[in-house]
Amino acid sequence: MKSKWCPRFALVVLCVLSGLTVWAVTQRRSPSRMITGFDDVVFAVSFSPDGRTLAIARGAGEPSQRYGRIELWDTQTGTLRHVIKGFDGPVRSVSFSPDGQTMVSGSSEYHTSKIREKVHEREGIVLGELKWWDATTGELKHKLTMPGEGNSSLRATYSPDGKQLAVAESFMQVSYVSAGAPLDIPGPNNPNPASLRSLGPSMFFSADLKLLDAQTGELKLKLSSSEPGRAMFSPDGELIAAWNSHEVKLWNARTGQEQRRLKGFKGRPNAIAFSPDGQLLAVAITEYDSHRSAHEFVVTAKSEVRLFDVRSGKVTRKLPSLGAVNSLAFEPSGRFLLIGGVLREKDRVVAGLKLWDFQIGNSANLTTAGGDSLEFPDSLVLSRSGGLLALRSDPATVKLLDTQAWNVKQTFEANGVGDSKERPASRFVLSVRRVVAVAFSKDGKTVSGELEQGEIKLWDHRTGEVKKQVAADEEAPSLVAIAADGQTLAEVGDGTLRVWNVTGEEKRNLPLRDGSSLSAIALSANGQTLAAGAGKDVKLLNVATGEVLKTLAQRQTLVNRLEFSNDGRTLASADEDGAIVIWDLASGRIEKTINAGGKVTALCFSRDGHTLASATEDHSIVLWDLQSGALQQKLQKHSAMINALAFSPDGRLLASGSDDRTVIIWDTASGKSRHTLKGHDQTVTSLAFSPDGSLIASAGGNASVVLWEVRTGKLNRVLK
Repeated sequence: MKSKWCPRFALVVLCVLSGLTVWAVTQRRSPSRMITGFDDVVFAVSFSPDGRTLAIARGAGEPSQRYGRIELWDTQTGTLRHVIKGFDGPVRSVSFSPDGQTMVSGSSEYHTSKIREKVHEREGIVLGELKWWDATTGELKHKLTMPGEGNSSLRATYSPDGKQLAVAESFMQVSYVSAGAPLDIPGPNNPNPASLRSLGPSMFFSADLKLLDAQTGELKLKLSSSEPGRAMFSPDGELIAAWNSHEVKLWNARTGQEQRRLKGFKGRPNAIAFSPDGQLLAVAITEYDSHRSAHEFVVTAKSEVRLFDVRSGKVTRKLPSLGAVNSLAFEPSGRFLLIGGVLREKDRVVAGLKLWDFQIGNSANLTTAGGDSLEFPDSLVLSRSGGLLALRSDPATVKLLDTQAWNVKQTFEANGVGDSKERPASRFVLSVRRVVAVAFSKDGKTVSGELEQGEIKLWDHRTGEVKKQVAADEEAPSLVAIAADGQTLAEVGDGTLRVWNVTGEEKRNLPLRDGSSLSAIALSANGQTLAAGAGKDVKLLNVATGEVLKTLAQRQTLVNRLEFSNDGRTLASADEDGAIVIWDLASGRIEKTINAGGKVTALCFSRDGHTLASATEDHSIVLWDLQSGALQQKLQKHSAMINALAFSPDGRLLASGSDDRTVIIWDTASGKSRHTLKGHDQTVTSLAFSPDGSLIASAGGNASVVLWEVRTGKLNRVLK
């Protein structure tokens, strides 16, 4: 395909070589600067296939301290389309599928093994994760945690046909050994114990290069475990090139066989680029020299770029005396090679770009029409058409250039300000606020929670990202309820009954025309009906209209607990004397009355509606058979008041949460506890099982929801 670059680039080269200033007639102006609100580092930049979206992958510091994120920018308008924040560490790579529908990210993520009780407390491991995202909406499609602890870098790249991913992983581990002890090299490729001997901490590195199925992440081929830096497909997808500190290797992408090895360099390869026809491979080789001057230690670098014939491995051209090169990119026609770094310009070196014209056989140093400095350009990425160039001009800044006029169109930078709620350090800042209601969505992807101040959050539990947030009201609610599907929430505050659906934007007031004072509320599983305890009565309201559908009159004292069955046909109400009334909602009649033996602090129906669990002030739980009203099991282990109960979807397990700051998972058949989940810094207020029963969410203090693996009892994630 013929590129529009050639005439304009040839003019640039000729004018610069002739000593003319080609930009004199262009109006000087500063490009708009887009502030992102984070102070972190750019690790990767990628264009969508149509060039209309620019993805910037960021992160900073060690994974245990910082979030990562991906920003999606509109390249025509410079507007921010979406921010993907579902990472627990830096995002090292982002790559678009050839059809532009999906992005895959590679990140190094910190997995904590316990709830943090102190801000600087650390206990966990770092693992590499691949995540597939919808490129339009930013929704997570799929996630894969890679094997091997201590992941320091994970980079994934789509093959040109979109069927494979080339994944380069690096691992760093610290081993503490005593003098005279044999030293084991850690990592996923652990060899036999080495004969090395050391004292104190020793750091080791290892690496893998793999080919994965681009849809499932299934391992297809393992190409190398010898320090690959980054990997790149040839334009036809037949070859994969990877480089490290001393050589460049080429593999057949179908068979995994090594095709060629380029080595014997005086310096180290630090950038490569395939020509558009795939016949040439450009390699930047940098030689470093260090010496001590009178006042300082000086390191100098000089680079040359070699072009190799991919078939023969022979050098076809050398581009010497370029300065220090850090990045390379061919334009679509193959005539021009863009070179970035600290480059030689006559008798001095300056940070910038150089354009090598293979037809003329010479280069030109490029400046921008707007007069904006490129600082220290690296990570050069061209759009498929060649009309746009994105580069990292400093560790936290990306600039977008128009290659026709060489204007800087946009500058995207992190300025370290932003909303304090979004700042990475805030994830583990302790708070006295509690999450008082929690539920999973029907598809199991979202966790909804309400804080005691009335603030509402929706998390993608797979990534920890806050998908939606509603600010707190001035008046903290006294009562809260959440539907089992996590879509509808209700609260009572300042004498007002309010409901909110997660698909809407604002809370709505439901007026109680008789001015009733409410003592308990509950929502049906589908969120369509609300039960409200008003004195000794229970009112059933239509959530959409606020209409009172029915009033259940009873002879109880003040109603203090309400709970719907899963099918919405039955309601349990409890009073302060320990009487539990089971209501048939179709007829409004009492089906059964149960004496709980004390003030009820929590109620929960099993999914099939055959069993009711009740907790009382004596810290005990009773399972009731609703057919006979008989006591099935009595569960006792908590040392303080029980605030929350939840049955697993299959009814075989019951979870309880207490003021003793623990969650206990019980076997309902035997009445024995399977796991005691510890680590909450405050009382546990609400519980919910995921639809597949694999996770349980426990809400409590520190404004957080904790996810636990049901089978093992291990901590999965803390949602903040």
